[in-house]
Amino acid sequence: MSFGHVHGSMLRKVKTPEDFISMVKELREDVFDLREACEYDPDEMGRAALFVEPLEQIVEALYQSFVDGSYEFKDEDLPYMKIVNENNHTAILPMLHLLKEVNRIHREGLDID
Repeated sequence: MSFGHVHGSMLRKVKTPEDFISMVKELREDVFDLREACEYDPDEMGRAALFVEPLEQIVEALYQSFVDGSYEFKDEDLPYMKIVNENNHTAILPMLHLLKEVNRIHREGLDID
């Protein structure tokens, strides 16, 4: 089972909405994988099992906002950052860096030169 990919530098250059949407799609897949891991081995996944469902709902809502065109960049944390801040460790959140990166881009907008 593989979780998110770390590409060279942690900070990706995201120049287009499509780049950002593909990051959110990757995040969605990673959260889905985490939920499957929790269902497969709840004892091993322990703490992650407590928040994987709300995390999945938040990431899905974010993804759907791209699909329906309602997404807006805002200088405020995405709702899942509360979960991230309380579980700030890759052993608990394998896609931690991707969660933080999507939130950073949400707050700062795209890297358009």
